[in-house]
Amino acid sequence: MDTNPDNQAAYRQQGAVDFYLNWAPEDKWTNEVTLQSNRRARAYEPGQWISRIAPTPLLMLVAKDDEVAPTDIALDGFARAREPKKLVFMDGNHFSPYVQQFELSSSVAIDWFDTHLKAADKQ
Repeated sequence: MDTNPDNQAAYRQQGAVDFYLNWAPEDKWTNEVTLQSNRRARAYEPGQWISRIAPTPLLMLVAKDDEVAPTDIALDGFARAREPKKLVFMDGNHFSPYVQQFELSSSVAIDWFDTHLKAADKQ
């Protein structure tokens, strides 16, 4: 992790730096963030509400080496969530579902949405 106080990065974890500087397509991505967005992201605490969202279906794709949304915190949140829920544990870091694991993450998400949106549509 970059601890240099002069670094103006919003997320200093190496996986985030690598993604934003190397993987994000320049024609579709501007590497900047507003101060308000940064504050809101840091205040975001989905674990506070996770036990209250049921019966809304919950799919969590959790990367084994996630430093942005730490794996242990995500797994704790999943344990506290109520059904229906599904956990997909995958190799890589926070950004792997978007790049290296995209085929897996997108197929799992499509299947989940297909199952649960069709069920909701029938009700």
